[in-house]
Amino acid sequence: MPTEKDTTDTEAYRHDDLHTRLSFLQFTEKDETHLLALREVFSPHISDIVARFYQHLQGFEETASLLTDELITTRLLEAQRNYLERLTAGNYDHDYAAERSQIGHAHNRVGLEPRWYIGTYNLYIHLLIPLICQAYRDEPERIQNAILALTKVLMLDMQLAIETYIERQQLETQIIQSERFAAIGQLAARVAHELRNPLSSVELNLDLLADEVADGPEIDVAEANDLLKSIHNEVERLANIVSEYLVFARLPRFEFERESLNTVIQTFCNFIEPQLQQAQITFAIELAEDLPLTLLDAEQIQCVLHNLFKNSIEAMPSGGEFSIQTSIESSRIVLRVSDTGTGIAPPDQKRIFDPFFTTKKGGTGLGLSLAGEIIKHHQGTILCRSSAGQGTQFIITFPIRDEEPVESKETEQDAN
Repeated sequence: MPTEKDTTDTEAYRHDDLHTRLSFLQFTEKDETHLLALREVFSPHISDIVARFYQHLQGFEETASLLTDELITTRLLEAQRNYLERLTAGNYDHDYAAERSQIGHAHNRVGLEPRWYIGTYNLYIHLLIPLICQAYRDEPERIQNAILALTKVLMLDMQLAIETYIERQQLETQIIQSERFAAIGQLAARVAHELRNPLSSVELNLDLLADEVADGPEIDVAEANDLLKSIHNEVERLANIVSEYLVFARLPRFEFERESLNTVIQTFCNFIEPQLQQAQITFAIELAEDLPLTLLDAEQIQCVLHNLFKNSIEAMPSGGEFSIQTSIESSRIVLRVSDTGTGIAPPDQKRIFDPFFTTKKGGTGLGLSLAGEIIKHHQGTILCRSSAGQGTQFIITFPIRDEEPVESKETEQDAN
């Protein structure tokens, strides 16, 4: 089994493909020259950019919680300062790639997930490009060249940091549970494939933005804002893809307590009510009054409900009905989650719990697979009943138990 030392040794250095990466990004010596010239443009503003970065993190509960330790905060802000200085220092070689990859390790250690530091790159784009436009406002071609050079190196940095983070997560998953999923071995390749489209879209829109700037000093502000909005949307999509894959790759940690499934469901329903109203979906809930307490991990069951709800709302783009029902049948707790959406074709029902299988454009195929794993750890079963155009119903059963569940044998995930 690989150890942390093995990982360090193989990374010293696994970036023999750096030349290929730079070539694919069309990064040239001229780009390096443009970046070097940006050093004096960015340097006076680095303190302000780092401050904006800190304020941005403080604006979200998840990232603000990482800044409660003064030492971690100091190191994080210093790392951002060093990065901004290094960004325009030239020598984008193997040492540079190694430094960028170590960022992935650092983020993993402090718990900063990719969705947050990918958002940081988006913040850099919004803060740095206006500085370029201001500094070179009378030189449209120079603005274009500088923006393209900056884009290329940011795309390189994002690639390296994300890949290292994912590799680290995979290593930890192997150490904790080496045989959890045979399909995990496909994770890195699928992530790379899924990331390609949004990354390409970001680069394309930045090219278009550069072209807009190159047309002359009079920039079409509306067009530029549209392009920045598109970049923001693609970066957000990129972050969501990475986060969903990482949730799937990690070993879930279950904390079972005697809970009322009805209470868990009611909490979930309160959370989704605004989304139902916005999507013009009616909601029906029928909870058995005599439902006994049983050992559950409330957070993980919420995750199951969220994944089923997400599928349902996507299946009802023009509205419909979403319903949840609980009952006691044959001394087991039964949960039914139903919708009146487009339904699932019979051949697809046999595969919907398989990792990476999806019928949706842009889907990752991990939501139902993760739901199946969670129900298995609760020693329950999950099956699907559906027909094309006739809606879908998921039926989940739980045993009534007072003792901590042991690792279950294979449980049924019958999708017939």
